[in-house]
Amino acid sequence: MYLDKEEERMISGEMGEGLKIAMEIILKLGEFYGAERTIKITSSQISGVSYRNIGDAGIDLLRKFRDSKVSVKTYLNPIAFDLNYPHDFTEDENFISKQMEIVRIFNDLGVYESLTCTPYYYYTPSIGEHLAWAESSAIVYANSVLGARTNRESGISALASSLTGRTAYYGMHMDENRKASIFIDTDFTPDYYTATVLGLYIGNMFNGRISYFRKAENDLDTLKQLGAAMNATGSTPMFHVENITPEYRNSIDSEKEKIFIERSEIEEFRKKISSDIDPDVLMAGCPHLSSNEIKKIAGYVKNKRVKNGKSIFLFTSRKIKNENSEIVKIIENTGIRIYTDTCMVVSPLKERFSSIYLSSGKSSYYIGKEKRIVLADLFGILEVMMS
Repeated sequence: MYLDKEEERMISGEMGEGLKIAMEIILKLGEFYGAERTIKITSSQISGVSYRNIGDAGIDLLRKFRDSKVSVKTYLNPIAFDLNYPHDFTEDENFISKQMEIVRIFNDLGVYESLTCTPYYYYTPSIGEHLAWAESSAIVYANSVLGARTNRESGISALASSLTGRTAYYGMHMDENRKASIFIDTDFTPDYYTATVLGLYIGNMFNGRISYFRKAENDLDTLKQLGAAMNATGSTPMFHVENITPEYRNSIDSEKEKIFIERSEIEEFRKKISSDIDPDVLMAGCPHLSSNEIKKIAGYVKNKRVKNGKSIFLFTSRKIKNENSEIVKIIENTGIRIYTDTCMVVSPLKERFSSIYLSSGKSSYYIGKEKRIVLADLFGILEVMMS
C-alpha cells in the first residue's frame, strides 16, 4: 500500500508505539482487501466495548494504546450497564470495575463517552464523508440514509482509524461498490414494524448484497429499523429506496435481479423466528430510540400503567434522554424504565428472563440465538402489557 510521509512516520514508530500498532492494523486490513492506499476519515465509532464482549484480553490490548490520543471525532458503542444504575444490571462488583476501566481507558484516549449505537444523533456526517464506524446498524444507516461512506470496521480497526485518522480505501468507500444488485418490490409499503421483518427476510435471503427498494415509508426510524435488521442477518452494508435515499439514482439498472415480496411472505417468516408465548418483559431500543420514537411511545402510554407482573425496558442514548427529560418523565410515570449507555443485546439484563418481547429485527436476531422471543409491533406489544 502507498503511504504518505506522515503514515511512514507512524509505521516507523517515530510518532509513538500506539500509532505504530494502529498503522500496522490498517495496513494489514488494507492488504487483505487489496487496497492500494488509505483515505482520511472525519470520524470513527468503536464497537465491542462491553466487558461481556472483550473480557480481560480486550482490556490488556486497550492498555497498549493508553499513551495515544484520537485524532478525529470518535464515539463509543453501548457498554454492559447504565452508568447511573449499574446495580440494576449486575451485583458483580468485579464486572462493574472492569467495565468502568474500559470506559476510563477510552476517556483517556479522548473518545467521546457517547455509549450508543446511534452516533448519528450526536454527529450527522454529510454525503460523501468518509468514516470508520464499527456498529453494524450505524454503518448501514450512514451509507444508506446519510450517504456517508464507511465499511463495517471491527472494534480494533475502528480504534486504529481513530488514532491515525485513516482507514484502508476499499469496499464502501468506492463508488463502484455502492450500487444495488437486487431490485425489490412489495405489495405493501414497509412501515416501522413491517420494515424490520422485511429487513430480516432480505438479509437472510441475499447475504451481503445491496438492495434497491421500490418503496418504503419515508421515515428515518423506519429506515433505521430496515437497515439494522438487514445487516444483522445478512451483513448488508447499505440499501437504496426509490425517491428517498441519497444515492438511489446512481443505482438504477434495468438489468438488476428483480423480486416481488408479498406481505404474507414476511409474516410467515416472522412466525418461524417468533414463539407463540406471552413473555413478562418487553425490551425496545435496538438500535437506540430516537427522540421521535420516545415521543410516540409517550403519546401512547400516557395515563396508563404497566400491568402487574410485567416489565418494560427502553434503551436510548444519554443525549436523547436528556433532551427529552419531560417526555421521559411521562413514560417512567407508567412504570416503564428508560436506560442509557447500554441495551438488551450487550447487557446481562436479559439473563433474568426466559422469554422476551422484542420489536426490532436486530435484537430478535441476536437474542433469539439464546432466548425464546416474540417479535411483534411495538405498539401492539404495549397494548398487551399496559392497562
